[in-house]
Amino acid sequence: MSRAKAFTMLEMVIALALVTVILLFTGPLVSHSHEQVVEQRFWQSFRQQWHLAQTRAQLKRQPTTITYSADTNAVVFTSWQNRTTIALPATMRVERFSPIEMQAGGYVKPATQRFYSRSGRCRYRLVIQMARGEYDVKKDEGIRDDG
Repeated sequence: MSRAKAFTMLEMVIALALVTVILLFTGPLVSHSHEQVVEQRFWQSFRQQWHLAQTRAQLKRQPTTITYSADTNAVVFTSWQNRTTIALPATMRVERFSPIEMQAGGYVKPATQRFYSRSGRCRYRLVIQMARGEYDVKKDEGIRDDG
C-alpha cells in the first residue's frame, strides 16, 4: 500500500511558525510606512488649500483666515463662502500655531508654525515667507518628544 505525499503535522507547524516570524518583523515597517503616507497626504492637502486660498485672494480679492482647531485637531481655512477643514494625522500634533491672515491680494505676514511627528520623530516648521505669501515646510530630524 503506498502512502500519498502530503505535509506532515510537524512540517505544517514549522511553516506557520516561519510565516509568523516574517510577519512579526515586517508588520511594524508596513505600519510606519502607512503613517508616513498619511502625513504626506496631510501636507499635500495643506498645499492644495493654500494655493486655492492664494488664487481666491488674488483673483477674487477674498481674504482667507487659516487657524488651528484644537477641538477637532484640524487646520481650518475660512474665506468668504468657503470653509475647509484638514484633519491632522493621529501621529502629528501642533506645538505652536498662530492664526494666519491671507489678505486680499495674497499677502501673508511672515510667521512660523510648528508641528511634531511621533511617526518620524521630527518637527515640521511651516515657515511663511515675506512677499507673495509663499511658505516652506522644513523638517528637523531627531527631535525628542517633550510633550
